[in-house]
This record gives sequence, structure tokens and C-alpha cells, in this order.
Amino acid sequence: MATQPTRENAAPCVWPDDATRDRLIGDWFLYQRRRGHRTSTDDVLTAWFASVAVADTPRQYVDLGCGIGSVLLMTAHRLRPARSIGVEAQAQSAMMARRTVSELPPDGPRIDIVEGDFREVTVDAGADLVTGSPPYFPVGTGILSPDPQRAACRFELRGGIEAYCERAASLLAPAGRFVCVFQSAFDGRVIEAATEAGLSLIRRGDVAMRAGGEPFLSVYAFAHAAAAAAREEDVAFAIRGADGEITPAYRRAREALGVD
Repeated sequence: MATQPTRENAAPCVWPDDATRDRLIGDWFLYQRRRGHRTSTDDVLTAWFASVAVADTPRQYVDLGCGIGSVLLMTAHRLRPARSIGVEAQAQSAMMARRTVSELPPDGPRIDIVEGDFREVTVDAGADLVTGSPPYFPVGTGILSPDPQRAACRFELRGGIEAYCERAASLLAPAGRFVCVFQSAFDGRVIEAATEAGLSLIRRGDVAMRAGGEPFLSVYAFAHAAAAAAREEDVAFAIRGADGEITPAYRRAREALGVD
């Protein structure tokens, strides 16, 4: 059972005046802000890696820090879990995700949005799949946006990759998978965080933004170390070629996910 904390003492959350309703995948639409958190390449990569990380349809899938719901929705659309749960602490993002889910086609899979800090809310363990797209920057390493939604997307206001790994490990079924994305430059931090949480790397993907460049984003699939899952072949590709066009490899990843 997932529980949602009360917001009796929280400030009122107002629907943003710059919200747009945009097609995300198939006949599913997503609410996002023109000047706020918008779906990104990071989200596509996370959902794609998650979609190939599990062999069977998940019974339960959890997205930690789901934001406006883009990773949650893309993954749920592709895998059709029996139940999908998005946990989000930022009030405006949670509100937008709830509205998005409320307007999905009625024949879709069950998706719930739980508002609250994923370190504190109660979510049933035993998830076959957990995803996370953590903020990349500790507080104090850059200028914090005055916009709460944008600030929460970039800076570790409620913990970083360490918190994501620890919570994912506590929620995963014995053979479950945790998939996350992070900036490649901080690979050592990701591996250390996973190891401390008792997780082992199963597969990784290194992604450059332009052909010939260094990897900028890395996606990871982890499993419980005790499960001793076999290491799978890593992947590496670029988002765009030297000509600026989307590469065949990234196009195939999008197609596998079902994103146009």
C-alpha cells in the first residue's frame, strides 16, 4: 500500500499559467511548463534503459522523484506493469502528474502518484522495477533557481544519487532492477552509492551528445548484489551525429520505447 502524506500545513499549490499539454507517447499526453520542468533526453534514456532491463512484465514498478511523470509514463506505456507508482515531493510537479494520469485513456495500466519525499512515504516493497532520474548537483555548487520546480530538478534539495540507491534497494524484489541516469563525469559517485546500498551494476550505457564527443550522460541498471546477476553487454552511442542529425542508434532506442 502506498500512502500519501497530508498537505494540511503546506502552501496552496496553484496550477501554473505556463502549462502545456503535449503528446508524450502513443495517445498519452503530458502536462509540463513552458518555463519549468520539461521532458528531456535524460528521461527518454532512463525509460528506454528500463524498458530493456526487465525480461517480464513488472507486477509493480516505482519511479522515485517522478517529477511531472515523463519517465513514469513512458516506462508504464511500454511495459504495462500491473501497477505503477510515481513518488514526487515537489507539490507543483505532483499536481501536474496527477492531472496527466487522470486524463489518460481508461484502458491503460494502473498508475498512482504519491506526493511526498520518497525517503519518508510508505510504498510497498517487492518492486520488479524501480527508476530514478536524480538531480545532478549538490546545493551550493551553482545558482539555485527561485522557481521551486526548476530548483528541485537540478539541485539535491532532498538527497542525491545516494538516497535514490538506498531507497531503490529497499523497494526492489530479489530479482528486481533499478535503472537511473546521471552525468557521466560523476560515474564513480554513482557506483559507490550503489555499492553502499548493496547493489551491483548489471549494465550501463554511455551517451555522448554529439558523435566524437565524450559521454555526457550514463544510464545504469543495478540489481541486488546478493542476486549475483550476470553482467550484460554495455552500450555506447551519441544522440546526434557530426551533421547535427539524430543518430541511428538513438533513433532505434526511441523506436524501441515507442517515442516518435
